[in-house]
Amino acid sequence: MLARLEAADVPINSAIRDAMLSVDVADFTDYDPTPFFHDRPLVFTETDGGGVKTISAPHMICTLLHHLELEEGDEVLLLGAKGGYLAALIGHIVGPEGGVTIVDPNRQVIEHVREHLRNYPSEATFHTRKMRQINHTPPNLPQPLNRVLVTGSLSELPSWLENRVADGGFVIVPIGGRIAQRLVKLEKQGEWFETDLGGVLFGPVDICETEAEPTDSRELAGLFEDALEIGMELGVFNENEGEQLRLFAQQLRGLPDNLPPVLFTPDDDVDDVWVDDNEPDDIIIKFDNMGEELVDHPLFDLLETASDWLMPLWPTVLALLETKMQHPGAPDASFEDLGFGNHEDLVP
Repeated sequence: MLARLEAADVPINSAIRDAMLSVDVADFTDYDPTPFFHDRPLVFTETDGGGVKTISAPHMICTLLHHLELEEGDEVLLLGAKGGYLAALIGHIVGPEGGVTIVDPNRQVIEHVREHLRNYPSEATFHTRKMRQINHTPPNLPQPLNRVLVTGSLSELPSWLENRVADGGFVIVPIGGRIAQRLVKLEKQGEWFETDLGGVLFGPVDICETEAEPTDSRELAGLFEDALEIGMELGVFNENEGEQLRLFAQQLRGLPDNLPPVLFTPDDDVDDVWVDDNEPDDIIIKFDNMGEELVDHPLFDLLETASDWLMPLWPTVLALLETKMQHPGAPDASFEDLGFGNHEDLVP
């Protein structure tokens, strides 16, 4: 697999290669590790609510390690756990004089990491911290913060992180929405300097945000905003279409906060409307055979008003929200130059 990644120009130096060969990913998950060796993400834990957290695909793991510019003795902060596997790789590289602090807002994830690192032989020092939430400062952070890796998508850096990175330090973070982000390196040299490392797709830091939830107007607005950003960047929307999508997202965000969430059923051949007895505040929408909704709701009123211009764009919006993952380390990879060493798109 490493040979395939190197053939695709994924950056792998001797320290990264040695760490990947020395740390067994199977020690950090109870799931079948086979997908990982086909350059796919590997699940390490799931919640009762259906939330899933993964260890990133190997090509992204190598890319993140490359941009961290690790040396022996470094102290690294990980925001987001990656099952403990990434911490073990970093620990292997920084050695007994270095250390890794892992912070995560979910107790189940933190307990998983503690258990698996406790049983993992390493000369590096590991600390795990349960944080209240992303915007609250985790306890007992190392000082100073010189190298920080955020392993889940954020819309912006939390203020506590901005304030604690030392001058000369940097943060590697995927910044953007839930559909796609840009992997950026933010270096603090009196002020912040940003280097764009390419387009990526990371799940949220908090596993609870991956659990299925009823659709609300703000979630839909976020999806349209993601499609708009990608579509304008690629030039598939003209200025008028872009403005219509932008205003539509604003209208969605302007709907009242207290609207009941909408649950779409997968059955499109039924013609009744009902309310879940267990969740009386949830309106469950079902459609008749003609695809018409059978209950009034401001969200659907807004969609109906926009239908004349939105319907022609809908296939394009859906296509933009679909993601095609690259797997340069897979056995059937084409070995084409995907630009991993040149800060081009790094889509995991």
